[in-house]
Amino acid sequence: MFRITSRLFSTGRVLSSAVPNAAPIRAHPTLAAKQFIAEDASKSKAKILRRKEKRLKKQIIRDVNNYKKHQLKNVQFQVDPVLGDPKNEFMNHIKKEVDNEFKHLAYGIERSEFEKLLYGAEKAAFDKTKGTEVLNESIRLAEERKKRALEIILNMKNTNAQDKKVLAIKLARQDFQRHEGDTASPEVQAAILTVKIHFGMDHVKNFPKDHTNTERVRQMVQHRQRILKYLKKDKPEMYYHTIAKLGLTDDVITREFNMGRQYFQDFKVWGDKQLVKLSDKQQGKVNKIHELQKRVSEYNDLARKNYEILQRGNE
Repeated sequence: MFRITSRLFSTGRVLSSAVPNAAPIRAHPTLAAKQFIAEDASKSKAKILRRKEKRLKKQIIRDVNNYKKHQLKNVQFQVDPVLGDPKNEFMNHIKKEVDNEFKHLAYGIERSEFEKLLYGAEKAAFDKTKGTEVLNESIRLAEERKKRALEIILNMKNTNAQDKKVLAIKLARQDFQRHEGDTASPEVQAAILTVKIHFGMDHVKNFPKDHTNTERVRQMVQHRQRILKYLKKDKPEMYYHTIAKLGLTDDVITREFNMGRQYFQDFKVWGDKQLVKLSDKQQGKVNKIHELQKRVSEYNDLARKNYEILQRGNE
């Protein structure tokens, strides 16, 4: 049985064999360059094919190595270095909590305190009048109308983004604090900055020409990086717990990152708008990489086909 155990050129994925119950295989330069020589082929023909196989193998190895070098130099971030993983539960939970109109009120007013004040006002009105049941019912209806009016005014849907951000920061601090009133621990600061960054990016998406706010978000991203780098040195376990909870990865913290036009284009902050125009020389380099990637993909397909041929020959 012919077996190949080397790594796949382009992605490192395991190729599934077309032969039933066969073990998974990986492509190999020797397999991709394989030339099948017929038994009745002349010596000159066989010699030409062996030379072709040797030459093709060298070309495959060279192209694969060049492509790997390019990949190492141009490693993409695992997640959005500004907003993190869009499926992250932390920010999704925070936003859902902020929009919960039955649990939270605007301007930092707690629902429990709101209910206590209204109950106290209604009780004071009853104690002041000490009237008949008809009068008490009138007072109750009046207080109920006041309550509905206040709930409309204090509804989170009717407040501004600043009030929502204040509430979101409070919820984030409570979620990460080591003890009651903790505002200075690195993980709390990182969580608060993450909330501010998300709200800031919402503004950036809606107002792309607000360069002041864009610069402010950029500074907060750099500040979050510095805080989390310190946490990594001080408490590595807490660091990895924090970045996982915030939807970030180690590479977006430790690698150098500039939130410039290339970022806005790559992560489609403003849709498919082209923000970075390549020169002819740069475009030529990009085209060469695309051609190299295409050739490596073809080598993988060729290796797969040759493997299937060998498998059929061994049956």
